[in-house]
Amino acid sequence: MAPEGDLASPGRRRILGKFRNDTMRNKLAILLLSLATLMARAQMVEESFARDPGPLDFVKGEGYEQAILQALTGDALVGLDAAGKVVPRLAASWKLKDGTYLFKLRKDARFTDGSPAEAEDVVWTFRAILADPKASPTKRAILEGARVELKDGQVALQSPRAPGRLLMELARIPIAQRGHPDRGTGPFLLRHDNGEWRLLRRDHFLKPGIEGLRFRILGDGQAVAQALQKGWLSLGVPPARLQSQPPPGYRVVTQPMTYQLVVWSRMGLAPLQAMERWRKDAFPPQLLGAGARPSRGLWPGVLGFEDQEIDAATLPLPKGRPLPLLYAAGDEPVEKLLMALRERARRDGVQIDLQPLDPALLADRLQKGDFQLACYLATFDPEPWSVLEYMEPHGPLNFTGWSSPALARIVASLKAPGDAAWTDLQALWAKAPGALPLVDFHSILWVDKRLQVTPGLLGLYLSTPGAAGWRWEK
Repeated sequence: MAPEGDLASPGRRRILGKFRNDTMRNKLAILLLSLATLMARAQMVEESFARDPGPLDFVKGEGYEQAILQALTGDALVGLDAAGKVVPRLAASWKLKDGTYLFKLRKDARFTDGSPAEAEDVVWTFRAILADPKASPTKRAILEGARVELKDGQVALQSPRAPGRLLMELARIPIAQRGHPDRGTGPFLLRHDNGEWRLLRRDHFLKPGIEGLRFRILGDGQAVAQALQKGWLSLGVPPARLQSQPPPGYRVVTQPMTYQLVVWSRMGLAPLQAMERWRKDAFPPQLLGAGARPSRGLWPGVLGFEDQEIDAATLPLPKGRPLPLLYAAGDEPVEKLLMALRERARRDGVQIDLQPLDPALLADRLQKGDFQLACYLATFDPEPWSVLEYMEPHGPLNFTGWSSPALARIVASLKAPGDAAWTDLQALWAKAPGALPLVDFHSILWVDKRLQVTPGLLGLYLSTPGAAGWRWEK
């Protein structure tokens, strides 16, 4: 939604100009999709991005679209299968010895220039992430405090993280070639030109079963819905109101992913306490559709956490001023949910000032803590350790600078899911949380009936083998 004000203002002109450009781009992308479908329907998987993922970069690249490109073109040391279990990927085997993980790489992995993947490439990638202040915040947080070196031709990795947690999180760090952060060993080769991202099948140890994938930007839900209705996409996310009614040729696939629409507050507890009340009845069922429900508690229940509300005395909201809430422009479903939240707040006499930002600018503002209230989609790994991203000093979801002197002691006591220390951790967060989930999502897709895919806890792309395991029915 464009901000209120003078229609002729420079800011409004820029927004309207961007809207016209996006509209033209969507129309062109739909035309190209239709032509491509007619020419090679059974060869390439046709998909879409909501936004430009930016250049492929295994060190600096961040964001969901970038993560998809990296998962398709690179290999991490380990992967997570559809059930969330750690499986080999670039590493053929590993062992834990005296607090150090030793990884032995497989011998058949090759970079795009044909050179073999070696332990030196893993060490270079990890050290580059640790040394570069502009590296991916998610990856830097995983490797914080880690030491990596070569030992008898293997990768030796020490970390202050719990061993089980570290092993799972390494699945989020695909390995780049030494000195070439844009080269990986993955099952597909990236070609980016003329507004499309083509991923072409490589000779790879995962033995990809499809020729490749082609992505184009469709920046709004209406464009995606039109492309799906016309059969121009092999898969895509339909609008909430249509999720259970796929057109002929498609089937419904539900992914058991863990992701939430979350609000972070640098205005203290009062706005979060108010939103905790509003979320219970702010979102009409027809708006949520089949793939979403209002959040309960502070952390995802599917990760094993009991519903826990904010455990603090109710504070009054600031008087006489609206609540400024930043969110990513161009995400139509999220915008509609936030508009419903705004309407609910009005019933209590509170004004929420929705302020859309370019997604890259919003991400930058979040990282810098340059906001009062901000809304963002947070995706969690399928294990309880992932909630620590909210709390640890450099956690990728700790946008508010949240801290507590008790955190280190409790984290040191976390050994396995279900331990009593997890209850202590949740109680610590509940006294003064920095964020509140509003909506829990299940990812519902329409998928071409001829395309065999495997949904998983990390979605279709980020699990192993991911898209490399897809097949077209003959």
